[in-house]
Amino acid sequence: MGLGRPTIVIAPLIALAGVAAEGRAQPLVGATVGISTQGAGDSDVPYLGPPFGGTSLTSIFMLDVPVGRTVSIGGEASLAASISGQQNQRVSGSSAQFLSRHHDTILSATLKGGMPFKGAVRVAAVGGFGVAWRQTSRSGTLGQRLGSAAAVPFNEELTTVVPAVLGGADLSVRVAQKVAILAGGRVHYLFDDDRREDGVVRRGVSSIVVRMGAGVQIGL
Repeated sequence: MGLGRPTIVIAPLIALAGVAAEGRAQPLVGATVGISTQGAGDSDVPYLGPPFGGTSLTSIFMLDVPVGRTVSIGGEASLAASISGQQNQRVSGSSAQFLSRHHDTILSATLKGGMPFKGAVRVAAVGGFGVAWRQTSRSGTLGQRLGSAAAVPFNEELTTVVPAVLGGADLSVRVAQKVAILAGGRVHYLFDDDRREDGVVRRGVSSIVVRMGAGVQIGL
């Protein structure tokens, strides 16, 4: 059995935390739950359309290693449930009607700078870069354009890996010696023009993803 998506993206954060804990740095681990929103992409009717977007649940797992009074380096894994939309696609000699389900999983290295770590309240700006796994599944029927043949099941899986950058901010409020309430927002830009080699739209989903949520941060 292969490794699941959460295992693949969280494992590097655990490894980085172990390295930091062995040194002098006191790492901070955090997790938030919230919403992920992305708009519809390009329309390419009659080849593929309509485009779709949506809002779904998201979770972000993060690690920060202070390298000064106000700056930290680290990484984060950002996951989200699927968004979905009904689409049609023209294929050779026929057309397909299906439900598309899509999600983006993003793994990033981050740099944060803001208020001192020792304060009870801390606001920090966040920047980073990494990679995004774009996964789309389609399930529906394939039939002749003029209805001269019975429809047959249609299933397709699309997976691409593209570079990504992010910007955002965190707010943490300490409630115990090593525990803080954490809120944050991220805007991810995925370097994906959503086009196949022949120029036809691949998915019809935006490459800009906005995620925000709240959770907890713990000092190790």
